[in-house]
Amino acid sequence: MKASLILLALAGSIYLGDTEKILQTANKNVTTGAAVNVKLLTENELYRKLVEKEYNSLTPENAMKMASLQPREGSFEFSNTTALEDLALNAGKKRIHGHTLIWYRSLPQWVKNWETQALPSGMTRAQKMDSVMSIHIRTVISHYDNPSSIYKDDLGKPLLKSWDVVNEAFDDNGNYRALPEASNQENGGSIWYRTIGKSYIKKAFTYARTTAEKNGDTGLKLFYNDYGHDYSVKKLDSIYKMAMALKQVKVNGKPIIDGIGMQFHININTSVENIKNALIKMKSTGLLIHISELDISLNKAGLPFPTEILAIQKQKYKDVALLYRKYVPANQRWGITLWNVGDQDSWLTYKGSDQVDAACLFDLNYQRKPAFFNFYDGLKLDIPAGY
Repeated sequence: MKASLILLALAGSIYLGDTEKILQTANKNVTTGAAVNVKLLTENELYRKLVEKEYNSLTPENAMKMASLQPREGSFEFSNTTALEDLALNAGKKRIHGHTLIWYRSLPQWVKNWETQALPSGMTRAQKMDSVMSIHIRTVISHYDNPSSIYKDDLGKPLLKSWDVVNEAFDDNGNYRALPEASNQENGGSIWYRTIGKSYIKKAFTYARTTAEKNGDTGLKLFYNDYGHDYSVKKLDSIYKMAMALKQVKVNGKPIIDGIGMQFHININTSVENIKNALIKMKSTGLLIHISELDISLNKAGLPFPTEILAIQKQKYKDVALLYRKYVPANQRWGITLWNVGDQDSWLTYKGSDQVDAACLFDLNYQRKPAFFNFYDGLKLDIPAGY
């Protein structure tokens, strides 16, 4: 009986110790964030409290995409993000990372219509789409760095500190996306590339930097965001070359790009060596490096998830944190953002009503999974030899 009580006491002390492990305080040199669902922030108290507790950087999953912010041409709906901003302000003035200004997906129908419908007199297709892009970027950035906004940090600077300016411009072969989106939703092309050409990327970053500088938001960080760094050398090289070219373009003496977002939607079979090589390559740009959309898929293993697969996932979460810390210098780290909070809100969890994956650190009930503690240790503990 006495031995049993001792074991229970020990178990309780271990549990209490584990509850003190909080991601946002694991490492002062690695900001830890999550992609959040704004609707859940207002409707699910457990979800909101978890976000408040664990993360010091917030990325809106969908609420700042073009279809959400400008559903009709010239009509902007910024109230969609108020809940996110309120949480950021009232839960320790958390950092907000804007996602995303220009993407080939999540476009309102009116933007798609401009690829084929009659143009205003004297205007080319490229000029019209350039105008659409410019107005959207300038209006959105100006809104979030509005000097009269209440959403500021202790220094009076906007809580929205950074933007994914352009998202996923390249296909897996390292080519600019060019096919019509309808031909293949996942690997389709970009209306921006088809109508403006590859200069749309430089233009988008220039509009973003020019607007921020004009409004006095001189600290705003501008990122290019993409996936596939870990499995496509051609894509990795294309992103590297583009980033190095953008670094040469300056506004007020400042490069128009500040960083690279490496999404890292990876899986249990993703090579640790590939992750390492991708981080080293992107770090060599000299830009900020943001692991921007991290989740680790079980490759849709389905229930029940095999123990050996879960063990691989646990280790890989730790590997990512350790590799980021080892190969990206502290002054180039923008942080690690988990894509979704738990399996309940993950884009990977369900196929129809069937659970087919469990890629996150928190389960369907927003309880910590063993992978949480491995990831925490990867952020916190000394980096072992061999990494």
